[in-house]
Amino acid sequence: MHKLPKLICSAFLAGALAATSAGCYFFPDEEPELEPPTLDVAEVVYSTYTASRKDIASQTYQSGYIVSAVEEECFFTQYTGRLKNIYVNPGDYVEEGDLIAEMNNGAIEYRLEIQRLRVELARLNYNTSGSAADRLQLEIEQNTLASYQAEYDGGHVYAPISGQVSYVKTLNPGDEVDPYDVIVRIVDPERLCVSFTTTSFTDYYVGDEVQVEVNDVYYDAVVVRTPREETAEGDEVTDKVFVEFVGDGPGFGYLGAIGSVVKVTASAENAIVIPKYIVKTDGDRKYVQVLRDDVKVEVDIETGIETAVEVEILSGLSEGDKVIVK
Repeated sequence: MHKLPKLICSAFLAGALAATSAGCYFFPDEEPELEPPTLDVAEVVYSTYTASRKDIASQTYQSGYIVSAVEEECFFTQYTGRLKNIYVNPGDYVEEGDLIAEMNNGAIEYRLEIQRLRVELARLNYNTSGSAADRLQLEIEQNTLASYQAEYDGGHVYAPISGQVSYVKTLNPGDEVDPYDVIVRIVDPERLCVSFTTTSFTDYYVGDEVQVEVNDVYYDAVVVRTPREETAEGDEVTDKVFVEFVGDGPGFGYLGAIGSVVKVTASAENAIVIPKYIVKTDGDRKYVQVLRDDVKVEVDIETGIETAVEVEILSGLSEGDKVIVK
């Protein structure tokens, strides 16, 4: 009677142990620990510019027209009339006093010659008689002669200077011409210059040496007149500057062409120079980034002459420094 419960208890314990042992297979095995990943950092490569020495110059540029420093205009002065002829063409050389053009004066030459004879007759009569009436008649004839002479002279234009004809107005014989209507312009071909207008004329002084570029050819020139001289001499104040060629110029054929005046405002020889775009700013501070012992460092700099693309370094850099571009 007492053995049966013992057997049941033993069987139950054995089953429980078996179940417990078998139950371990229902849980997953623990995963092994992984090593943390390692990252390969790529080496940083900088693009640099080597600071070097060279000459640098800042320049100003002004465009103007080639004209002559000596220029005279020719025109009739007395009255409106019909043109007889113009006796010169563009490019002709003339001497002072040469006849340039004349009006069709009709019978004025005949009347002038007759009046000269009348004056001579009146003078003979007065010298013979000495009377007041003959003296008065002589004065009348002389005044008439002066009037005819003025009319004749007003119908003729003479060259006021020796030079070269730069302009002739297109007119035909018989065309009507008004007084002071410019028909011919004469210039001195040896005194060519460039005239330009500028609001910064304070950059230019008489005697300044410059260069003038015409069709990719450079000519030496010098400033000969500025608005300062206009003011000092009491002339009408203008904003024009005149630059005259020194030695060989572009020649008479370039009158009216465009010339570019180049003036050096500052220059330095054997200066440390770097591209302007790699200079960084922070307010008033100017600095660059330099590669030293493969390490990027910021260096404050002081700059001098600047051009459109380059800048002079006065302090902060040495020749051979590797300045980081990017």
